[in-house]
Amino acid sequence: MPLIDTPMDESTPWLIAALNERCHRAGNGLILDSLSANEPLWCCPLSAFEKWYIELEAELNQTLGRRLAHAAAESEEIRWTHAPPLPSSWFKQQSKRMATVNNDWAIRGLGQIGLLESKEDEVSLIVGNRAHTAIAAGMANAVWECIQGQRFRFQWSDRGASETLVDVTMDTRNIPSPSPTESNWTDLANDVFEHDLFFERARHEFDGVWTVEGNRTILLHRDLLLRFEMLTIPYLANISRSSDPRFEWKGIDDVETMVYWDGAAESARKQFLASGDLALIASPEHWIGISHQYLAKQGLGLITDVESIDDYGGVRIKLASVFHPALVVGRLIGCWERAEGRPARAEWTSDTEGCEIILCSRREISTE
Repeated sequence: MPLIDTPMDESTPWLIAALNERCHRAGNGLILDSLSANEPLWCCPLSAFEKWYIELEAELNQTLGRRLAHAAAESEEIRWTHAPPLPSSWFKQQSKRMATVNNDWAIRGLGQIGLLESKEDEVSLIVGNRAHTAIAAGMANAVWECIQGQRFRFQWSDRGASETLVDVTMDTRNIPSPSPTESNWTDLANDVFEHDLFFERARHEFDGVWTVEGNRTILLHRDLLLRFEMLTIPYLANISRSSDPRFEWKGIDDVETMVYWDGAAESARKQFLASGDLALIASPEHWIGISHQYLAKQGLGLITDVESIDDYGGVRIKLASVFHPALVVGRLIGCWERAEGRPARAEWTSDTEGCEIILCSRREISTE
């Protein structure tokens, strides 16, 4: 009898059902977390995030781990103000609250938190199967504050390849809760429609870890990325923009913000090109399919309209919403370069009708 190749679906139905129940797909290409006041989510392969983060540190010539950890701590604190209250009981309240946190983290792919050691004013927490170590440290401190109803200072270190040790010390200062973040671009709401999502082939591996086609995947809130940006920008005052920038951010006047967006977009471009993903574009309409594959699946946005602006691959693209302009522009410019085989530049603008991105050759093409 001949052998017949059939696709093997090793996904985990209960996990996919839980993800679909929590993560709502929007017609604008975003994924909204119903347990976090519909905050947009990035359904991101961990390796892609780590590559982007490493490239960003190199682009900005900065060590960003502490800022990422504090952004994660603030974002996680905000997230639990939107979540159902943690359990309150006379018996085993702490363990019940940690179990609730771990159930949440399991769906988000962030690992599992546990209590390693406890002294009078100092506690050692461990995040097993952690994703990114700085994110794990910040989030661990935030949830411990929620569990205890008390502020803590924290420091962290890696223990092996998959564990982060977080030492927290009681902090008696009166520290206010984080303020909400705001984006400096417009998101338009569209009707929900059916489109593929990256997690629809999710496979449960072990507690706090799930994969898609072998790639570990995590859910990151836009709030975390915006706080990370806010904490990073003040340190960029002495960094000058390139005299020949690849990116133009119309409507953004703050130089430090442009420096950060330049670095974040360039890191996204490099991450996409390093991934080896293909982008086959024979006509402008193919950009809509590209956006389904490389943007909407992960909750980064969706192209709604596209038109050609020259005879050399230049296009004007419109999106109703984006997870973050720098991530989207960087990924799309990577797609353009993969398809056209030459360097590109991008111009971004936002108004009440959404976002517009112009992609074209970085250098003028001679017709002689």
